[in-house]
Amino acid sequence: MRALLDVAPTAEQLSLFSRVNNGVEVIRGAAGSGKTTTALLKLRSSIGSFLSRRKRIGNPEPLRILVLTYNRTLSGYITELAKRQFATQENIELEILTFGKWAMQAIKNPAMLTPYQQSKAIKSSVHSLTLTQSFIEEEIEYLTGRFLPSELNLYLTARREGRGGSPRMEKAAREELLYKVVAPYIEYKQQNGLIDWNDLAVEMSQHKYFEYDIVIVDEAQDFSANQIRAIMNQLAPVHAVTFVLDTAQRIYARGFTWQEVGVTVRPENSFRLTKNYRNTREIAELAASMVSGINTDDDGTLPNFIGAERNGNKPLMLVGKYKNQVKFCLDYIRKSVNLSEESVAFLHPKGGGWFDHLRQELKDSDFDYVEITREAEWPDGDENIALSTLHSSKGLEFDHVIIIGLNANVLQHGDDIDDEKLVTLRRLIAMGIGRAKKSVILGYKADEKSNIVDFFNRDAFVQVDV
Repeated sequence: MRALLDVAPTAEQLSLFSRVNNGVEVIRGAAGSGKTTTALLKLRSSIGSFLSRRKRIGNPEPLRILVLTYNRTLSGYITELAKRQFATQENIELEILTFGKWAMQAIKNPAMLTPYQQSKAIKSSVHSLTLTQSFIEEEIEYLTGRFLPSELNLYLTARREGRGGSPRMEKAAREELLYKVVAPYIEYKQQNGLIDWNDLAVEMSQHKYFEYDIVIVDEAQDFSANQIRAIMNQLAPVHAVTFVLDTAQRIYARGFTWQEVGVTVRPENSFRLTKNYRNTREIAELAASMVSGINTDDDGTLPNFIGAERNGNKPLMLVGKYKNQVKFCLDYIRKSVNLSEESVAFLHPKGGGWFDHLRQELKDSDFDYVEITREAEWPDGDENIALSTLHSSKGLEFDHVIIIGLNANVLQHGDDIDDEKLVTLRRLIAMGIGRAKKSVILGYKADEKSNIVDFFNRDAFVQVDV
């Protein structure tokens, strides 16, 4: 599978690397602005600067370098690219991991709570909250990931950074959640000698295991506050840390302010990438319409079709039976895609069995493909068609992106315009569209259409009945 990232710096990116500063830097930018490219370029310039300094002062110790991503697929992708950049570099120890794997290795693989145990422990709580189970579980993940165990009471009055406005969580609901659901859940873990993923972050925020000289955190908007605290606790006295993020693309129950995790962000250590190098104007305009009206904070950048530098064809919206959507897409690949030089990604909110029909049709059509969802290693074969969940496509880049089957049963959410799930799904689909360089095809069945499709600007796509 081709890794499309071109790590030749643009003029905008070059301005970030003229000098390497110690301490923390924050790089923001919308989809298509080259954030992951920037992370690698920042890594390369930091390595050069630190090695020169080591040589100058006569320090023979190797540089300890950590690159963290949120999901395994992006970790594998960056590892593949880093091999090309740093394979021959001497005197460095480079780790590229997800936060979970990094923390598990540091703490020697402790006994972890399974998702089933976690859900069962939370569901067994006695409370009167009229909230869905999934919302309760996400809210617990949010609050325990944002606040340290000794400070959970801060949740009662804090602004819910990164969470939607619906369902509302007034103080009485927060108190019931904290005391009647979270407290028993914590007790359950303690009684059974188990920990969850947030406990890993808390442990590493309170105990030092490493001293890293250079740290790069890509897609940092999907890290929790405790994970950021853990990273900041594992640094050498002289260090360079770069957080690369866009909160407009946040798709997990996260949210915090830099101040509360002990990071000072000023104009001199924060930068924003404004140009869209990946998408055509037409692709960027479609993505922008999906998230139009969603509030974002200073760390977020909405898709910018004005800043895109290339024109192309309008995205296509297929309307018809799913099997007809698949047939159209395979015909499109045959006629319009050079698979020896271009890549195609079929993305889906769910993945797994939802790809069964597509898998069979690809095989029947003699199209080789790879599945990259949650894969820790980037595939090195000649297949240039990938199947992936939307979540696992974060940070990746493909020539052509296909997202079909946008039906109500796979895009479930509440009715309010600011419903937590609805806002997240809108961001997720916009992010998926933003993976494309050349073309985008979307699709749904008319009588099963998700109303999320209605958020697209009708003038930003061409409808094709199939």
